[in-house]
Amino acid sequence: MSSRLVIKSHSLWPRRAKLALMLLALGLGSWGVFLLGQQAAGLDNDSLRIERDRLRALLAETEAGNRRLSSRVVVLERAEQIDRQAYGEVERSLKQVQDEMLELREEVAFYRGIVSPAETASGLSVTRFSLFGMGGEGVYRFKLVLTQLRTNNRLVKGHARIAIEGVLHGKQTRLSLKEVSGGTLGRLKLRFKYFQNIEGDIVLPEGFLPSRVIIEVVPVGKGWKPFKKSFDWSDIVA
Repeated sequence: MSSRLVIKSHSLWPRRAKLALMLLALGLGSWGVFLLGQQAAGLDNDSLRIERDRLRALLAETEAGNRRLSSRVVVLERAEQIDRQAYGEVERSLKQVQDEMLELREEVAFYRGIVSPAETASGLSVTRFSLFGMGGEGVYRFKLVLTQLRTNNRLVKGHARIAIEGVLHGKQTRLSLKEVSGGTLGRLKLRFKYFQNIEGDIVLPEGFLPSRVIIEVVPVGKGWKPFKKSFDWSDIVA
């Protein structure tokens, strides 16, 4: 029996097609993975940008708050400094007033011990009368201090008059306060319990030679008596 060699031909196309499909599927899968990665990366970047913007806004708000707080601290520190200065000034002023009151009380006590009989009877005292030159010829500023001598410290009401005696053009002359103040001063109103200071300006006529000042005190009301007191000019001019 003779043997035969049988040769069969097989087509390579199906295998090649299958391989091509596999490669295509692999390529599409890789591309899909790449696209998914890109999308995920994009989402992550968006989240990071949002978080970054939020943190920047928070930082800006915090810095603005710090600036406001710093400004407030400066204002409060300045206010505290002003309060301390004001308190110090008030304290110094109060001490000065207390010292002045003590000095005046001591003066009142002193003058009460050296008053004239007329003043004692009146219950009032002209404790001081002074004249201060104001720079011009015959121009002066006077200061009159009256004190109550009685310890019950009743309210004193009334008025006082001032006259200046001297020589004018060789004649004895008496000038009223109204004449030497240009008509601005006349009778000086009195109203006090303890003491009263009265000040004013006078201008003497040209050529007038003053010798003394006479003060007349006229209180009103029961128990008060008017009186007069004179001062030599040389004793009262500062």
